[in-house]
Amino acid sequence: MRHLALIFAVGLLAACETMPESFAQTTRNPASLTSTADAQTAPAAMDVFSPPPDQQLLELERQLSATAQERGLGGALASVLDPTQGMSIRSGVVYTAADIEGGLAAPSGAGPMYWQPDRVEVSSSGDMGMTSGRYVQVMTGSEAIQGRYVVVWRRDFSGEWKVLTETRIADPARARRR
Repeated sequence: MRHLALIFAVGLLAACETMPESFAQTTRNPASLTSTADAQTAPAAMDVFSPPPDQQLLELERQLSATAQERGLGGALASVLDPTQGMSIRSGVVYTAADIEGGLAAPSGAGPMYWQPDRVEVSSSGDMGMTSGRYVQVMTGSEAIQGRYVVVWRRDFSGEWKVLTETRIADPARARRR
């Protein structure tokens, strides 16, 4: 019985190798081929690659950080914040998308802000995600402010990731040595 199953399996594999091309499935971009006649005359379309959602969020974090170096945190957030439901939360203050577009003021004496995500989570449906990590806000004439941040992301109807909530919490102040 094992020999019969082995022969059957080998036969199936051989049939797959010699399958006519017209029966083979392709992984072409369906938008690039409009008809079967076009499929036979058109060159092979390149596969459209989309990174997994967790990698997309990490790349968005990198882009957001780079934009913040050029336009400040408010300018960077304004470009990715959900325009109707997005908000940024600071100690005791909630800023809406309209507040941020008007300019999220940096603390007095603030220099550049740097952050690095150390955690990314994405829902099983791939439409919601969360990034979290450490940040450092350089301050002129004093110690830098360090802390943790959390960003909640959601895909909009066009498939773009938008920020629903961005929160930064500073670490507790260190005790001064005497």
